[in-house]
Amino acid sequence: MLDYAGNSGIKELGSQRCISMVQYKISYILTTYNKLPYLQHVLERLVAARLPDEEIVVCDGGSKDDTPAYLQRLLELGKIQQYVSEPDKGEAHGFNKGMLLARGEIVKIITDDDAFHFPAIRQAAEFMCQNHDIDAILGRSAAIMLNDLHFATIPTKPAEEFRNWLENETPFWMVGLTLILRRRSLALTGLLSTEVVLVDLEFIYRITSLKANIAWCTGILSMHVSNPDGNFNRMNAEARQAEYDRLYRFYSKPVAPIAPSFKEKLVEVIKHPIRPYKDLLIKKLKLNKAVEPSALPAPEQIATNYISRENEDNLEAAYRVCDEFLTVHNDGKKIEFFYKKTEAGFNKIFAAAQQ
Repeated sequence: MLDYAGNSGIKELGSQRCISMVQYKISYILTTYNKLPYLQHVLERLVAARLPDEEIVVCDGGSKDDTPAYLQRLLELGKIQQYVSEPDKGEAHGFNKGMLLARGEIVKIITDDDAFHFPAIRQAAEFMCQNHDIDAILGRSAAIMLNDLHFATIPTKPAEEFRNWLENETPFWMVGLTLILRRRSLALTGLLSTEVVLVDLEFIYRITSLKANIAWCTGILSMHVSNPDGNFNRMNAEARQAEYDRLYRFYSKPVAPIAPSFKEKLVEVIKHPIRPYKDLLIKKLKLNKAVEPSALPAPEQIATNYISRENEDNLEAAYRVCDEFLTVHNDGKKIEFFYKKTEAGFNKIFAAAQQ
């Protein structure tokens, strides 16, 4: 029997004993392709944060820059534990290779151009080790624009949709930067789909459509750095929308139409002939119609208190700002988890994370 340090014995986790045949507690899986300037910032932080019971697995898609040589040096220095550099069929293919190589009980996906808060991630992993029925964890994520480091956002919609999923089992999607998986739960969820570009969109739609037991973490686990080299921004807008629509139609639950009442029919009969005149009046008076929910303003901007530093390039400044923002918004704050206990129906169970 191996503990997380690779020694014989049983690993103590909080008040429980987590007996495992795995070699590590957490496997960080990172994919990359020709993005060495970003990758160096991400890996520098991950390597510095890694603990002995954690491993770093990097899958490079056969980069043409200096990425393979950089990764080889890190491997030789013992900074990363596994890496492969060879052509692949896209981001999902790379992540899948990493998950099949992983030797950890918990798998955390890491992108090559975003920022992560590893203390909060560890609390989430600890929570999963103490609650063996949890298949995956999602949580809060912030975002920043590379071309404007003065403000960040923390979207609230994902948490609202997760709550709705707990109550109504309505599948949803969100940016997958916060996703943490139990490796053995891949038998239920499956690997990432290699047929789509927006791999996190499809995967989260899928696991919220299955009987997966997913918990929500109130900590801010990650911070997206929006940049022109990101996969999302490089994707054609029409192709992106087509993929959204295709996945939505596949995973969304059909809603049966509700027949209008007699009163609603009568109101429509009265309003129908006057509607064109109403629209004409609104146009002439230049009045604004009510804004549809999908067109509402973006989440409120939060000041980052960014101050430029001498000889600091924009990329270096961006990751520094992310580090500072994640620290300010996590440290000293109680991180909680809520999820649906299978034996308790739709009751939400709130549990404080281990400090």
